Amino acid sequence: MSAPESLRLTVNAGPHARLNTPCYLPLPAGTELPDVVALVAGKTRLPGQVERGPDGRRLHFILDRLSAGQSKVFRIQAGAGSPSCGVGLRKGKGSVSVAINGQLFTRYLHQPDLARPYLSPITGPDGVEMTRRIEKRGTPGYDHAHHRSVWVAHGLVNGTDNWSEEEGHGRTVHQDFEAMTSGPVTAAIAERCEWVAAAGRRILNEDRNIRFYALPESMRCVDFTITLKTGEDAVLFGDTKEGGMLSVRVNPQINAPAGTIENSFGGVNEDETWGKRAHWCDYSGTIDGVHAGIAILDHPRNLGHPVYWHVRNYGLMTANPFGVSHFEPESGKRGDWVMPAQSDVTFRYRLYVHAGDAARGRVREAYHDYVNPPHCSVASEG
Repeated sequence: MSAPESLRLTVNAGPHARLNTPCYLPLPAGTELPDVVALVAGKTRLPGQVERGPDGRRLHFILDRLSAGQSKVFRIQAGAGSPSCGVGLRKGKGSVSVAINGQLFTRYLHQPDLARPYLSPITGPDGVEMTRRIEKRGTPGYDHAHHRSVWVAHGLVNGTDNWSEEEGHGRTVHQDFEAMTSGPVTAAIAERCEWVAAAGRRILNEDRNIRFYALPESMRCVDFTITLKTGEDAVLFGDTKEGGMLSVRVNPQINAPAGTIENSFGGVNEDETWGKRAHWCDYSGTIDGVHAGIAILDHPRNLGHPVYWHVRNYGLMTANPFGVSHFEPESGKRGDWVMPAQSDVTFRYRLYVHAGDAARGRVREAYHDYVNPPHCSVASEG
């Protein structure tokens, strides 16, 4: 067992410059630390947060900055880092409010009458709302009621439409929260859901983990880990463009061409991004005088990476690995995919909110922070 004062955390940036980068590392067996620690290197003092999970204990922190190719060594001390409110979760009736450094960032809505849980709204720089709130039927500009800010869904699951809210649609039903954690660095919601057909028959189980980070107001990120599990029967994910594992409907003020869609290969707006594969896709523009953007980052371990994008000028952006015949009709291929009975599959995405467009908001760099993070190690002195 090691006392905090004897431990050193070494962080190597690797080939990428780092700025406000969420980091975590498993702690060696036998390492005992309090839930909150300080990481100290010279005049730099960062908060660290220790979490206990099924795979052991992890240390979470946010690396403020580090040049490419450089390393920094932190002393681990008991006590808090620099003053910060961190990330707090507050349960309400059918909702969980998420505050970052004392300011409301989003709400996770899971009321029983909803077709599926979702986050709304997503708050960006200067408090602007990055995603569309649901309009009431009959109001000007109303369309696609099922485009609920940020959500998880697919349109053809064993023949069930778990995407739209038309007659006969399926649902994703909130079952329970297995855990909820808050702290100076990060907060996480661990939820159990069921995907069900219109009559209520269960199709899939889902374990959903949503993690939030205490980043500066000019940037926010949310990590989604979505694990689907079959029971006694196999499940077919059908080839349809109507769906995706993670979807966003942006604030209509940044619909293209007033705003801009951009993907990791430099494609711009719907003509160059819809149905194309890319590592990430970004939507940016001016909202109430503030230039800001929101991106979905696709993890390399995901099925079908780099994913196809069902992204439209009217404000929809969704990562869809299944709609191959729609996205590449000339190929003659289909994207139908069967999950065997008694199996599971995990999808991972990062939602990244930033100031400016994709270049100013460093979306490319944020992608490498996600999939090629800094190398971190903890060792005892002597």
